[in-house]
Amino acid sequence: LLSPPSWDKLEEALPSASRPRPVHFDSVLDRSTPTFSNSVPTLFRERHGWCPYSERVWLALELKGVAYHTVTIDNTGGRPSYFAGSTPQMRWADGRTQGESNDLVKALDEAFPDTPPLWPPDGIPSSEVSYMVSEWKRTMPLARPSSRAAFLFDYDGDPLPRTTFEKALGRADELLGTHSAGPFFCGATVSAADVAWAPFLERYGP
Repeated sequence: LLSPPSWDKLEEALPSASRPRPVHFDSVLDRSTPTFSNSVPTLFRERHGWCPYSERVWLALELKGVAYHTVTIDNTGGRPSYFAGSTPQMRWADGRTQGESNDLVKALDEAFPDTPPLWPPDGIPSSEVSYMVSEWKRTMPLARPSSRAAFLFDYDGDPLPRTTFEKALGRADELLGTHSAGPFFCGATVSAADVAWAPFLERYGP
C-alpha cells in the first residue's frame, strides 16, 4: 500500500512554497512599532478576515506575485499609534501611504509594470474593466457597508431580505455571462473586475 504524503511534503508541493512567506506583523499581539520595509510595500489590512476591501488588495498582490509585507489591524478598537484611517492602506516602499481598495489595485499595476496587469489585462480594453467595476457599485444593495458583514444588513441593523440577495446575484450572473470566452467578468483572463467583485460574492455564499 502507498503511504500518504506527510503534511510537510504536501506543503512543499504548493505553488506558494516556491516564494518566501510574506512578513506578517500582528498589531494586536505585538504593540511595538514595526520596522517598515524600504524595498517592498506594506499592506495594512483588517485582522480578522472580515473586510472585503482589504481582501481586494490582498488578492491583487497575490495575483501579481508582488513581494509585500502585512500589518494586520483590529478594526474593532485598540489601533496602534502608527496607524490612522481605515483599512486597507498601503505603505509604499518610499514611505507614502495610500488607501481605497480599487485605487490601490490600479496603483499596483503602475508600480509593478513587469507583473501580470489587472486593470486591464493584456488584450482587454481598460474601459471594459472599469465598466464591470462600476457595475459592482450599481448592483450591490443599498445597505450598511460594514467590514464585518458587508451588504448583509440595512442601516437599522435588520437583515436584508432574500430577494435582495437574489437580485444582486442575478445581475452578477448576467455580467459573468457577457463574455463567452471565459469564466471571468472580462472573459478568459482574471482582471481587476474579478478582484472587485470576488470578496463580496464570497460573503454571499452558503
